[in-house]
Amino acid sequence: MRLCDKEVTPIGLGTWGMGGGFWTPDYSNDEAYVEAIRYAYERGLRLFDTAEMYGGGHTEELVGRALRGVQDEVLIISKVWPNHLRHDDLIRSAINSRARLGIKAIDLYLIHWPSTEVPIIESIRAMEELIERGVIRCMGVSNFDVRLLEEAMAAARKYEVVADEVEYSIYHREPERDLIPFARRNNVTIIAYSPLGKGSVARDRRLVEIAGRYGATPVQVALSYLKRSSIPIPKASRREHIDEIAGALRLELSDDDYEAIRKGL
Repeated sequence: MRLCDKEVTPIGLGTWGMGGGFWTPDYSNDEAYVEAIRYAYERGLRLFDTAEMYGGGHTEELVGRALRGVQDEVLIISKVWPNHLRHDDLIRSAINSRARLGIKAIDLYLIHWPSTEVPIIESIRAMEELIERGVIRCMGVSNFDVRLLEEAMAAARKYEVVADEVEYSIYHREPERDLIPFARRNNVTIIAYSPLGKGSVARDRRLVEIAGRYGATPVQVALSYLKRSSIPIPKASRREHIDEIAGALRLELSDDDYEAIRKGL
């Protein structure tokens, strides 16, 4: 599939928790995280998601280190926090994120959460300016419902809102009601964070049964379900977990099994 004029895999890698937490960097495991991100690339993943808030920007640095030399082959997503949605702040945040990532332009830049204080039109105008200046290539949003997504799309004048990153898993299927149908009609890609239900899918006996028919794992079944309507971005830092995610790239559920999950879980 294509996003921002790049060919991307139907599953990406999330990086929350690598290199720190909420605005707080942690340098103690840097080499392991860099190796994990690079290994995900070597196993075929081509979409990587991060944000300025993750580790106070340190996670972006790790992503940049891991993908140095292959940036043209991957799509890198970063996000701006709500306290930086004023025009000048947003411009500054994007420039800083680009520098930490060490890339010419951020492929896809998202508003991380909607703001009740900053008009969406101000933020979208800044995003469009960033595209004009070559700091970012595409713009999108995150955690926007249909109404907010419509507002963001209506505020855009020169460029399209191409993606909405939201929580979506087989246990959190609210996006299927309205958001995913709306996104399909408007060529907006849904990116799914927390796609494994914070680990719950691995222990789901119903998924174990379906997985057995494919010689797969419950995690792979859950990701295969989600990739019909979104690009799931599970976080993984251990090789065996990255291998499991990569294995889901090739798994296609039958329509019957897809419907069984959709209706029965």
